Amino acid sequence: MKKIGLICALLVLCGSLTACSKKINGKKAYKVNITSTSKINGKRSELIKIKGKTSAPNGYEVIAVKNNGKDDPVCSNRSMKNYIQVKDGRFTGYIDPLQYNSNVKKGNTLKYHFASVKDVKKMGNKDKKAIKEKFESSSIKLNFDPVTEFVQSNVQKSLGSGAAVSKKSKTVFAITPKKDSNFENDVSESMYGDKSKWSKITNKINNLSSQLKTPAGRIALVLINPENHKKFLLVSIGGKAKVDSISSGTVNSNTSNASNMKSSAASTNASNDDSDGDDFELGVILGWLLAYDDEYGDDSEDTNDDYDYSNSDSNNYSNDDNYNDSSDYDDYGNSGNSQDDNSSSTSPTSPSVDDEDSFAY
Repeated sequence: MKKIGLICALLVLCGSLTACSKKINGKKAYKVNITSTSKINGKRSELIKIKGKTSAPNGYEVIAVKNNGKDDPVCSNRSMKNYIQVKDGRFTGYIDPLQYNSNVKKGNTLKYHFASVKDVKKMGNKDKKAIKEKFESSSIKLNFDPVTEFVQSNVQKSLGSGAAVSKKSKTVFAITPKKDSNFENDVSESMYGDKSKWSKITNKINNLSSQLKTPAGRIALVLINPENHKKFLLVSIGGKAKVDSISSGTVNSNTSNASNMKSSAASTNASNDDSDGDDFELGVILGWLLAYDDEYGDDSEDTNDDYDYSNSDSNNYSNDDNYNDSSDYDDYGNSGNSQDDNSSSTSPTSPSVDDEDSFAY
């Protein structure tokens, strides 16, 4: 009797596992359960780290199909180089929310139809459409701004948590010292004569502006005067200080006094860009960015290269589980209102603006 009971149990188990797989145009696809999501630092923006379970065999890959029938890559590392593969019924992968929609922002809900298949690269449009129809969608609410928090996390790694970052345009980010922070103390002491601290600050910001690139291309970093948020102390582009008010002895200068480079093109870009508000003359800084690109080359195309998802590439950002993750999302499953996949021109939900000691989006 025990043997018969064991056989029955195995048959039930096999039946349940089989029920988790569905035929997609003659190919097997397995159901995927997302168990957790969190934010993690990527190469150009913040990424969504997902963990999940599936009954798919080892070596199967995970596909995430949107409501428009197209898929976003689920990769094995934060450089987004390889598709994630299932091992022992589990996986940990990464999704770039900007692939979902280039205008996606904090507060938007992303909807995916997840499945595990033999080879994602061999999945055609009919296959992806079938996955969308046969597998329920999972919703992930985006609790961060992908680009702003990418710049924030890198700035704070270098300058400390006292450096608050706000987005002034797609390519201009302001660094404001938080009140009573160590960073504010260092900046204030630099303003009143301690040039050794100032050189350390400028070196770090110049290093950041030389390395940081977003999907929009090269960025300008602007250090705000902690005593007057309408003024700035430093503008750094491409690793070079375009303006250094402390070294030049013009601490109270603003951009309009510092340069007459304001151009009609820069003004047009400023008015059309998704700005936080003009705490300083944004058009001038955009003009400097344009001038820099004219002189040294525009590298914005480099930031939009297609990802290489083959499983034979580099292993950058390996051992990602050792990386310090930020807070988990609290929203995944089969609920939530998604942003329409087919309407990237539609303005997404406006994110909230925090007080001056926090991030303004």
